[in-house]
Formats: sequence, structure tokens, C-alpha cells
Amino acid sequence: MSDHPHHPFPWRVSAIVAIVVVIASVLAGVLLSRDRVESASPQPSSAVTASAPTSLLPVDQRQVTLLLTVRDGDRAAVSNVLIGVGGDTGFVAELLLPRELLLPTVPPMRLQQVTDPTGPRTADQPLETLLGVQVDAIVDLDRLAWAGLIDATGSRVDVDIAQRPGSFPLVLDRVLLGLPAEQSTIGELLTGMGSMARTTVTNEDASLLIALVAREMRAHDVHRETLPVIYLRSGAERVAVADQQASADVVADLFPRALLQPGHQGQRRVVLQRSGATIGASIDARLRLVSAGFGVVEDRATRGSARASVVYVPDASEAAMGAGVDAATALGLPVTAVAVDPDPSAVVDVRVVLGSDALLAS
Repeated sequence: MSDHPHHPFPWRVSAIVAIVVVIASVLAGVLLSRDRVESASPQPSSAVTASAPTSLLPVDQRQVTLLLTVRDGDRAAVSNVLIGVGGDTGFVAELLLPRELLLPTVPPMRLQQVTDPTGPRTADQPLETLLGVQVDAIVDLDRLAWAGLIDATGSRVDVDIAQRPGSFPLVLDRVLLGLPAEQSTIGELLTGMGSMARTTVTNEDASLLIALVAREMRAHDVHRETLPVIYLRSGAERVAVADQQASADVVADLFPRALLQPGHQGQRRVVLQRSGATIGASIDARLRLVSAGFGVVEDRATRGSARASVVYVPDASEAAMGAGVDAATALGLPVTAVAVDPDPSAVVDVRVVLGSDALLAS
């Protein structure tokens, strides 16, 4: 396993104050939305919400990612890890995600509040927006399914201890190493678990991914990191805000062949950077972009002070320019505000630098 150094977040005092103000403005939404997560109706078998086996292969050319989630007795997603295999990386990637992680949703919610794959608020799209990395599939296990998986692997793990969120990182690799490497066996296991194990792909694709993880675990080292976050508390509750720069470094190290690229499938991603705009104008811009169908992640460090807002795109292709024009229109900016980013690697799909000309909606 490797330990990657975490780079300190380059904030000045004024930036820190701005962050606290922004977080304070969304904390109320986080707490209010806590009890609004819609419960899914029980299903007789694993849910099938998508099936794209061609997207999972060939794994020698790209990393394939699997979000493994374990829920507690209250159906909260308390243990979460994004696993990556393939892509000629020569290792298995594991990114542990805090259950308090604040997701870029409206209203904002924590990762533990997301629904299972049968519900309307799954974690895959918000995580793709937040991290800039693809999430190919979710395997969502309740407590009984997690215990059944441990039992099926023959792992010498105390089930009661394994179900505690704090023990999850300690038993994860032991369970994954004990998984059968045969896809058919994994498929039978998932079918037997039925509604206790829900997935965003067919059982066939899910069993393919899990079998692949089991084989790769036996052949390669595991590189594991915990997502760098900043914890903020409000009374008894707390949220974990992703440390943007440190998170980007960790994700690039773990998932170099799974990073979102221009033209990727799924929701278009906007990185919103405040440069001279007020906090209120930044919040308004985010809501406008979300309403236009974009996934928005805010770079909470202020980037200097500019008068004119700019909408950057990675290249001059029709698709890229179209995304830029859509973002500019949503923000009430002229088409002339769209420009090709001088650093193409810094943007997927749009980067908005919000200057002092950004005004609150009337």
C-alpha cells in the first residue's frame, strides 16, 4: 500500500472566512434534507437501472470503478469505498469516502443520506461531479447482505465488528480477497442475496466487476487513501467538505485512467471559481447552472479578483463550445465570454471564473 502526501490547502484568512460563510449557508439545507431522503420500496431481486457491459471492457485500456456501499440498520450509507481496477495501472485503487461527505446536490446532502439504487438519489452522479472521476457501478449491501458476503468468503472476521463503520477499512481487503474469482459464482451469490444487495447494473455486469476485483486483488498491490476533507460542525451534526486541491491530487494518483475526459457520457461538470464576485452571486450562479442541468462543484478558494466573468472550455470542438455557450446562457453572460482554457487539462467540461460583473438574479 502506498501513502500519498496530502498537500495543505492554500487558503488565506479571508478565503477561510468565505468558506465558513458558504458552508453556513448550506448547513441548514443539509440538516433539513436529512429526513427527506426517499425510501425505496422492497424489490424481489437486485435492481437493474442500467446495463452497459461494453462500458466495462476492455479493462486493459481503462480503469473500471465500483462503489461499494454498506448500510446500517437505519438504511444509512455508513461505509463507502470507490474501487478501481484495470487500465494498466498495476494496482487496485481504494478511495475511502467519509459518510459525512457533503455532496454537490440541491439541496445539499451527506453521502450517508443517499438512497440505494432503487431510489431517486443515488451517489454515482454527485460523486462523479465532486471527484471528476467516472463511477461505473454501485453495489449496495444492507447489513444482512454484508454479513452474508463475509460468511460466503469464509473470512475470519467477526460479523458484529465488521458491521461497525469504523471497522470497515480493517476488514475490507480480507473480504475482497476471499471473494470467488469466478463470475458465475459471484452471480449466484448476488442472486441469492436478492433485495439485500442492490446494484445500478445487471447482476451479470455486477458479478463481472466483483470477480475482476477479486482477481486483481490477488495479483496486485492495493493503493488506498481516504478522501481529504475538512470537517465542519453545527451542534451535534457535522459535514465533511472535500479539500479540493488535495482531493484532486489523491484522485489523480488512484484513478489516472478513470478521470472524466471531454465528451464523457453523463452529466456535464462545471467547476465554479469565484474571482471578484460576491458569495451571494456565486451561490446564485451555482443554482442557475444546476437548473440548466449541469453538475456543479465549487472551488472554494478565491482566485484573485477579475472584473469580467469567463466561461472556459477544454477545446474549440463543437461539443465543448456548445457546453460553454449553455453555461454562459444560464449565467446571463454573452457568448463572447466563452473561451478555450489555456490549460486544457484543468477543465471537464466547463470552468467558470466568476468576476465582479456577476450579479444576483433580480
